[in-house]
Amino acid sequence: MASFDTDEYLVPMGDYESMRDLVDDAARKGTEILTFKSTRAMPIRKFMEPFHDHKECGSEKEPICLKVQEGNLFAEVYNCDHERSPKPQWAERAKKQLYRSDYVLAHYVHYATVTGGTVKTREEAERENVDWHQHYRESRGSDRITDEIKQAVMVHTKTTVPEYTAEWKERCMAGMKAAHGKDCRVGFPWPENNDNTAEKATAEGYGYNCFVNEKLRDFWVPKLREAIDERSVRVEHLLNMNMIR
Repeated sequence: MASFDTDEYLVPMGDYESMRDLVDDAARKGTEILTFKSTRAMPIRKFMEPFHDHKECGSEKEPICLKVQEGNLFAEVYNCDHERSPKPQWAERAKKQLYRSDYVLAHYVHYATVTGGTVKTREEAERENVDWHQHYRESRGSDRITDEIKQAVMVHTKTTVPEYTAEWKERCMAGMKAAHGKDCRVGFPWPENNDNTAEKATAEGYGYNCFVNEKLRDFWVPKLREAIDERSVRVEHLLNMNMIR
């Protein structure tokens, strides 16, 4: 069981090509909860276009904001994360979880608040020959953070509305020290995901600031587009059938 927002994508990684296989493997190894770290992704500049229709976005002649171009998928537009995988420990603060409903008895947004471990009595622990403590904390055996390279990663594609990109040309320049709340909200991916290079900016001077999930870009997005196209064909066929009737 799980509770995710519609802008949170679970991306199987490594050799996995489905979340079902990943979950089955985790269950066989005794994992009760799979935890996904969360960081907010940014929209990539090449999928965006100038926008002015907001009081903070300049004028039609001089737009200072950007919006996502129509026809692009959220999964490709926001495939641009400040943090490369594996994400740092602080990214657990807004984590999301997949869990076994027979083990997690109560769950609240980011946290398994009541589990089989927390309600286990001393007598039950003694019968099972396991340690029991008055103060219980879920172990990393039962609550496992996903391996973002070999298992799966969560991509959080929370919408960056146009007004958040105001003055992006100034804020995204390499070396720009942004004031509080004035940071660059537009993604410029590091070439080949390599930030250990002398080249720190695009030819226009915008600083590289994010990393692309290559499996999402090269494997999953094409499959998603293929599935969308197939669905469109099926829907068109059904509509034509209804018109004939």
